[in-house]
Amino acid sequence: MKKVYLLLFFICNFSYSQYEKEIDSLTKIISSKKENKEKSKAYDVLIQLYLDIDLKIAKKHIQSLYDLNKNGNCIECEIIADLNNGYYHDMLAENEKSIYYFEKCAKNCLKINDYENYELAQMQIAQDYLALHNHEKAELVLNNVINFSKKHNLKDNLYFLYYLKGTLNADRSYYKLGLENYILAEKTLLKTKPEDLKTQIDIINMIGVIYSNIENHNKAREYNNKAIKIAEKLNDMSIKMNVIRNRGFIESTAKNYTAALPYLLEAYEYHSETNNINLKGMGAYFLGRCYYELKNYTKSLEYSNEAIKIYEKSQNNIDYARALNNRARIDLKFNKLDEAKEDIELSKSLMKNKESRNYIEILTTEIDYLVKSNNLKEAITAISSRDSINTILKNKTDLTNLNELQTIYETEKKEQQIQLLSTQNELAEKQKYIYIGLLGLLAILGASLFYGYRIKIKIAQKLNELNELKSRFFTNISHEFRTPLTLIKSPVQSLQAEISDENQKNKLHLIDKNSNRMLDLVDQLLELSKLDSGKLKLILKEGNIGLFLNSIIESFTFQAKENKLSFSSTIEKNTENHHFDKDVVEKIVTNLLSNAIKYTSENEKISFQSKIENNQLQLVVSNSGSEVKKEELPKLFERFYQKKENHQGVGIGLALVKELVELYNGKIETTVENGLLSFTVLLPLEKSNSNAIVVSKETTHSLSDQNTTESELPILLLVDDNQDVRTVLKDIFKENYQIIEAADGEQALKIAKKEIPDCIISDVMMPKMDGFEFTKQIKTNELTSFIPVILLTAKTSDEAHLEGLKSTADAFLTKPFNNEIVKATVLQLIEERKKLHTRYSQELVLRPVDIVINSVEEKFIEKLQLILIKELANSEFSSDDFAASIGMSRMQLHRKLKSLLGVSTSEFLRNERLKASTQLLKKGKANISEVAYSVGFNDVSYFSKCFKEMYHCTPTEYMERN
Repeated sequence: MKKVYLLLFFICNFSYSQYEKEIDSLTKIISSKKENKEKSKAYDVLIQLYLDIDLKIAKKHIQSLYDLNKNGNCIECEIIADLNNGYYHDMLAENEKSIYYFEKCAKNCLKINDYENYELAQMQIAQDYLALHNHEKAELVLNNVINFSKKHNLKDNLYFLYYLKGTLNADRSYYKLGLENYILAEKTLLKTKPEDLKTQIDIINMIGVIYSNIENHNKAREYNNKAIKIAEKLNDMSIKMNVIRNRGFIESTAKNYTAALPYLLEAYEYHSETNNINLKGMGAYFLGRCYYELKNYTKSLEYSNEAIKIYEKSQNNIDYARALNNRARIDLKFNKLDEAKEDIELSKSLMKNKESRNYIEILTTEIDYLVKSNNLKEAITAISSRDSINTILKNKTDLTNLNELQTIYETEKKEQQIQLLSTQNELAEKQKYIYIGLLGLLAILGASLFYGYRIKIKIAQKLNELNELKSRFFTNISHEFRTPLTLIKSPVQSLQAEISDENQKNKLHLIDKNSNRMLDLVDQLLELSKLDSGKLKLILKEGNIGLFLNSIIESFTFQAKENKLSFSSTIEKNTENHHFDKDVVEKIVTNLLSNAIKYTSENEKISFQSKIENNQLQLVVSNSGSEVKKEELPKLFERFYQKKENHQGVGIGLALVKELVELYNGKIETTVENGLLSFTVLLPLEKSNSNAIVVSKETTHSLSDQNTTESELPILLLVDDNQDVRTVLKDIFKENYQIIEAADGEQALKIAKKEIPDCIISDVMMPKMDGFEFTKQIKTNELTSFIPVILLTAKTSDEAHLEGLKSTADAFLTKPFNNEIVKATVLQLIEERKKLHTRYSQELVLRPVDIVINSVEEKFIEKLQLILIKELANSEFSSDDFAASIGMSRMQLHRKLKSLLGVSTSEFLRNERLKASTQLLKKGKANISEVAYSVGFNDVSYFSKCFKEMYHCTPTEYMERN
């Protein structure tokens, strides 16, 4: 097969000296009196060498090839000339011209039955359509050439056809199919042409690019490193530069722009020196993007202009549009709105495929432009268009997955059928008589199996009915028990508050304690019934196990201290995330530790250890002073096992743990030695679990349906002296909130006064200032009184809960906390504040009773009213003056008003002035100018504009209506 030029992936560039001898030899053949056909072969090799060295000389030799067929007696010369002319225009990124010459070449090949060059020309046509992102034509040409190659038994280029299929699927975001095509191409290449290391490098490179596109960056780097090692063996600079450029692309996709820059620069400089226009343009585009993300807009503009200059001359409209979009983004940074608009409109017109990621990027730039131009109506329309395309692409991706699975299934099915047919043909004669002999036996066996199967079906149905009955029974028990237990607990708690006799109080406390114990048992029975019925499934979500376990353990540290026990924990720190069921792991750990605390005597020791080894989570819970004997260990997991009649039973906590571990396909072992009782749990961290549902990415719900920049996100202050707990909370909220942190109450109070957050989550037990005192300080300070506070504590008692509510905390949650409940609580408190914003916007007069929720805020609103009464007519009264009058910094007042009323300081002043103007307009005793001046507007036209924006009518129209 003649040399194939992979347009975007490898083009060899060697110095003249490397080929000097070969060029001299070829020149002698051309100058000789040999036949034109023989000369054409020499020209072919010579042109391909010069395509790597000097394009002008290559073009000259191509024309010489055409001259050999001037008389029409060497059609082979014209075929080779057309092929090389196509390669020449590919080097210049003139893909449409290349297609013309390759098609011309293919037609001439069919005239003389030159099937090999016909196949080669068709493959190049498919590749050029891929470069132009014309997937439909590329697929059509590829399918035709594949059928042609099969028909004429052309196998040498099979690996390259698989390669092009992979490129087509990867370019259409069918990454799974693309990956399979590339792997198949590599396997075929290693079988047929193991010496072709250049193509092998390119295939490996593209596998790395696919992994980069699906955000598996470590895998992408692994393949790129593999390609670099092979490239170093070749000692070929052009191949090495291709791999280096791809490494820059991988790091850029991983948003590691600082690391990407050296690779992209090195490749760009090399392609500039070797005058490879196509790859130079690609390098300039990626450097422009990289410098933009690094905020070096001058450099970004320089490289973007270079890319535009190159693509403007080519027929590659998509890359031209992408380069223009990059420049438009830079223009927006410098507020060059007209230039940005021109580039955006041109890039949109170049993009024929509107349902693509590239077009979404252009729409995003257009939205930024429209917002900066204050054209909010069109911006909303553009956002709607972008969201629609995103939805289409998501649906397309879902369909893609189905198509991929179907294709894989059909391929495997065909392979199995071929293998089965082959085996059947070989054994047909031997099996012929065996089948006749076994026919009778099979009939008998079939009848027996059918009868057995029917019995099994009936048994399974009965078991299912029994499980359903048992599940309904325990569910009903749970509901039925809760009502009378509530009716027992409520009067008991009332009596505890009324009775002063300590003996009576102790008895009531005993009743209350055992009521709670019975509630726990009911819940555990319900959980066991779900396990027995097979309804419980693991929900595997990605997360950091170490941080999660630390958040659970904290509450048991406090419980152990209350029970006068020594408690220690060793949790291995691990930066990697794993898939695990948080609810199940929490139940296992909680039951084991609760059991240890319950059955361990005072002054004894309890320890908890965890580590990850061989992709397994190991949990070890130990307690000293145990009286359990070795022969009793297996019985500990029996429900309500009781050692002796006068000993307390173990309940069903350990039985539940065992069932949950088995659901996880894990193991649990128990040992006792010298009074030290240990439970060791091993849980696999693999996603391939038959009892599991894998959630690849946790769905997050934004506070608003509209797009929100990071600076507009609500501020959430996290206060806890435990860094791990703060990290867990940060992971929960980081996508929808700006996070600030503090390690104690004093530090948090200073931060809260400065930043004025939208919500605070605080621990109770902290050094310097505890959570209760911190909450009181927040709620009694005029700057921060309106901020919702959620308290977290390891204390589970009602007394602790009551103290939290007395401190005026807005919510009180116990550790270990449920992530969804914490998220919902924060969201609800912020949404409640938004309702006050709505009420404020609808009120004609600022009334504290309708807006505030405590006396501190009421005083603050009264201050606002007094200042407004005094300064309302003063047009010079600014936001800075307002802040100084109320005794706050400008930012503090801004944050306070934004959070309390949903408006900035300047918006608040303008709104109140407009509200006051409506009262004057209703009276109708003054003209519009007088009303405007009396409420602080010194420009009547500006007053009318603001009035219309707020009340959707002009002041004159308002006066006429009222």
